[in-house]
Amino acid sequence: MSGRATRSSLACGLARALALALASALALAACGSDVGQGDVTFTTWGEDYIEQGIPAAAFPKDGWSVKYSKFLVVFHAITVADSAGVVAAELTTPHVFDLTRAGEKEIVTFSALAAKSWDRVSYQLGPMTGDAVLAPGVAAADAQLLLAAKAHLHVEGVVTKGSVTKTLNWTFAAPTLFVECEGEQDGKKTLGVTVTNGGTETVQLTIHGDHLFYDDLQATNAVPRFDAIAKADANADGEVTLDELAAVRLYEIDAADGGYGTGAAANVNTLRDFVTALSRTVGHYRGEGECFARAPLP
Repeated sequence: MSGRATRSSLACGLARALALALASALALAACGSDVGQGDVTFTTWGEDYIEQGIPAAAFPKDGWSVKYSKFLVVFHAITVADSAGVVAAELTTPHVFDLTRAGEKEIVTFSALAAKSWDRVSYQLGPMTGDAVLAPGVAAADAQLLLAAKAHLHVEGVVTKGSVTKTLNWTFAAPTLFVECEGEQDGKKTLGVTVTNGGTETVQLTIHGDHLFYDDLQATNAVPRFDAIAKADANADGEVTLDELAAVRLYEIDAADGGYGTGAAANVNTLRDFVTALSRTVGHYRGEGECFARAPLP
C-alpha cells in the first residue's frame, strides 16, 4: 500500500515538474528572452554609377556614358517579418534620398528585435507623400515635384558619346514592392536577415542606376544601350523626354540599335513603357542581391 502511494506521488511530482518546465519554456519563447535581441539598420546607396557616373565601358554595344545630377528615390514600408507572418518592425513614413550625394545613407534602425532568422524582408519604392522625411540634399522643390507626380523616382542627367550630348529629366510613378529579398550575410546567401544576440546588422537597399538603360526586362544578359533613346529626340533640342519616348514603338526600333526584349511583361509597347518598366527594376538588396518585384496591392 505504501509502495503504491510512493510510486503515485513520484509520478505526480514528475508530471508537475514537466508541466512547470514546459510552461517556463513556452513563456521564455513568447518573450524572446531565450534567444536575445539585436538591431537592424537599413541604409541605401546608389554605388559609383549614380554618385560618379556610368562609363562608356558599361555600354558595350554603343559606347555612351551617363552623369546623373539628381537621382531621387522614395522608400516606403520597409518591413522585417518571418515566414509565419510575424512582423518584427515596419517603417511607415516615406523617406526620400538623392543618391547622387556621396556615401551610404541611413534610412532607419530597428532596435531590440528577437535574435533569429527574419526571412521575409520587403520594401517599396512608392509615391511621395506630404509627410515624407527628406534626407539632406533633397530640396523643397524636389519634394514638390515628386508629390505632384506621385512619383517613386526622378532622375536628371547628361548622356554623352563623343561630341553628342543628350539630357534627361525623367519622373516615374510606378510604385514597386520588393519582396522575399535575398543577399549575402557573413559570406553566404541569406533570405531576409539574421539578427544576432547583441549585434547590429546593416542591410543595404542598393539602387542600380544603369538599369534604366537595359535592353531587356528579364534576360540575365541584358546590357545598357542608348542609341535608340538618343534617336527619340524628335525635335533635336538635345533633351530626350518621356513624351518623345512614348512616340517610339518598340517594333520600329532599328535592329542595329538593339532588340528591346519584354519577356513576359504585358502592355510594354513603346520606349516610354519600356523605360518605365525598367524604373521598377532599380531596387536591389545588399549589393547584387535580388528581390521579387511587383506592383503593391491596393
